[in-house]
Amino acid sequence: MMPAAEDSTMCNEELLASSMAQTLRVPHAVARFLVSRGVRTLTEAHRMLCGNAGDVHDPFLMKGMKEAVEWLLAVRERGEKVFVFGDYDLDGMTAVTLMTRALAELGIESDWRLPNRFGDGYGLSVSSVEEMHNAGARNVITVDTGITANAEIALAKKLSMSVLVIDHHQPSGEGLPECDVLLDPHQAGDTYPNPELCGVGVSYKFICALYSRLGMPEPKKFLDLVALGTLADLVQMTPENRCFTKAGLKSIEGSCWPGLQEMYGNLMKRHGSVGGIDVMYKFAPLLNAPGRMERPDPALKLLLSPNMAAANALMAELKEWNSKRKQKEAEITDMALEQVKAKYGDKLPTVLVVAGNNWHVGVIGIVAAKLAQEYHRPTAVLSVTDGMAHASARAVPGFNWHKALFESRDLFDRWGGHANAAGFSLPSDKIDELRKRLEQSARMQNYTGAVEELPVGAYPYDIRISLNELVVEAEQYMSPDGTTCPGGKRLISILDFFDLLEPFSGNFPYPTFRADNIKVHRLRELRGGHLQMDISQAGSRVFPAIAFGLRKSKALLHGDKPVSVIFEPTWNYFNDRKSMQLCVKAIEPCD
Repeated sequence: MMPAAEDSTMCNEELLASSMAQTLRVPHAVARFLVSRGVRTLTEAHRMLCGNAGDVHDPFLMKGMKEAVEWLLAVRERGEKVFVFGDYDLDGMTAVTLMTRALAELGIESDWRLPNRFGDGYGLSVSSVEEMHNAGARNVITVDTGITANAEIALAKKLSMSVLVIDHHQPSGEGLPECDVLLDPHQAGDTYPNPELCGVGVSYKFICALYSRLGMPEPKKFLDLVALGTLADLVQMTPENRCFTKAGLKSIEGSCWPGLQEMYGNLMKRHGSVGGIDVMYKFAPLLNAPGRMERPDPALKLLLSPNMAAANALMAELKEWNSKRKQKEAEITDMALEQVKAKYGDKLPTVLVVAGNNWHVGVIGIVAAKLAQEYHRPTAVLSVTDGMAHASARAVPGFNWHKALFESRDLFDRWGGHANAAGFSLPSDKIDELRKRLEQSARMQNYTGAVEELPVGAYPYDIRISLNELVVEAEQYMSPDGTTCPGGKRLISILDFFDLLEPFSGNFPYPTFRADNIKVHRLRELRGGHLQMDISQAGSRVFPAIAFGLRKSKALLHGDKPVSVIFEPTWNYFNDRKSMQLCVKAIEPCD
């Protein structure tokens, strides 16, 4: 029997969902999903669906913003050039793109630099400062980097360079850099309401403040760049981040930047709006590929393309880099998985640390993400070369990499990042000590890897749902795009409402549902261990479904015995037709 308190909670949640569905005129399943994600008021639910202009804050609330605007206006008054230095990931590249284009609109000459992760490492380096100085740099703006570059910025000042730091990472704990002006909502004394902006987000706030001071309208045409960087950097979807990203995703289809026009045409095949998953699995990997394999410059040049001809040529180059990245990533993932099995067997540590000789530094971050997902553990993957280990780390909910690395910063030559993703380097003879310290940090954070306590095969999901709830008659609901069925009734897919709830990312992942007593039709095994099928439930319509990599579950699908499926409803585009396809994440025997 269900405990009374739990029964009461479920009853209250059902009442809330019913009220939400009726008042906002959304399907009951959409309301139940929102309640399952912690939405507790009609106001919050309406904000999630429709947005709220009040979520965007005055940029001058950020500490240092007035001084930063005055700094750049003084540079423009003197007719001087600005060097923009960004990081090599997508957040850094979109921040450099935004800053470069905005400076050009304001009549300020600029040049840009990105680090090479193989020669320069993460962020601003001494060699980068010296190179920019030798190239004539007197004014430097760092974007998505700089908050921990104390020594490097001290050198820049010694060389008579004026420096504006625009960053979003946590300070190192060793004091702030002695730059001319600092914008970082994580610095002490900053009360900006949204400290979870990414690098391009802080850069956008700076440009908004600058345009406002000059009497120019808010430059919303840059929001497509903000959306890409925000999603790729896995920052929290705060109300302001959600507002920027929602608007930015909608504008990618009609972007005024040739590079994004070319990417949209290639990756989306001119099919509708871009979602968070599209950015994570299509746009971001492609743009990050050159930097992972050699240098990030081709990706930034694509974002800065002056015309479609240049964008087309650079798009072809990025596709080649991405193919090479996929091959190398697969090789190292296999080696890392084998190492975990050989070293730990079934007794996994709380934090996984995997190291290999001369593993390609450009893909170890992706490998870390795959291992973190596979084992439900925060994971660091290290590449050891000449006695030094260079690492990339990815988190899971409940573990903060920045906090963990800060506590062990005496071990590192360099380190940086945030809660969800980080990078560091240390002598290889300190790896075992690092393992011990990370276990201690996990205990201090009260992180236990509790997901392992779930029953075997219990894949997480948001709510149970009937397949009949996936397509509803439109008349009683608010009006996203609908279609008309042959009988004349207008139908709405639940996906039309999920499109309104975009972006899905970070702390607001894509919806996952469970449906029981499912009947499987027309099962086919595809190359690569994927299963293609049609499924139905108790007289519902038949839905096409695809189960990637679930060949091991095929045995459950023989005969007429029903199963439970956990799935994500997604749009599928084929022959210029848009339809729903269920992406099956797990197949389980019925209870």
